[in-house]
Amino acid sequence: MAIDLVVLPTGLRVRFSGTDRLAAGSRGLDVPFERIVGTRVMTRGDAVASSPRFPCPGSWWPRRLRAGSWGIGERRQLWGVRRGTHVLVVYLSGRPFHRIVVDAEAPQQLRRGIEAALLHSKKTGARESLRGLLAPWADDGLGSTRGPR
Repeated sequence: MAIDLVVLPTGLRVRFSGTDRLAAGSRGLDVPFERIVGTRVMTRGDAVASSPRFPCPGSWWPRRLRAGSWGIGERRQLWGVRRGTHVLVVYLSGRPFHRIVVDAEAPQQLRRGIEAALLHSKKTGARESLRGLLAPWADDGLGSTRGPR
């Protein structure tokens, strides 16, 4: 398989190589843990049913290959799936992708590894106070809020 998903100390690395790189139109993606919302194992059929229908850019061969970017805007997804019956889905916040869908030899085991690394990163990572982020948007007493001056 020419699609690799590796758990790093700072996040995930998805890499395409060989013919999958050509089909996906992408080298891959590095995702920091701050962008990862969660993971899930799904059947391939359920994942396809909940995905956009058109590649942008991407390739597909029915029941054999689905690779590249699918959809635009907030629903954009990165796919790297061959013939697997179960796929690993990684949900993200922000852009350019909201979801990564990949084949894995043991998707449940990989999901548990990602979730453990994600939990560890949340426990050891620096936390930023919401109060500091919201302070510039102070209430002016008239029911409206003002942005930074």
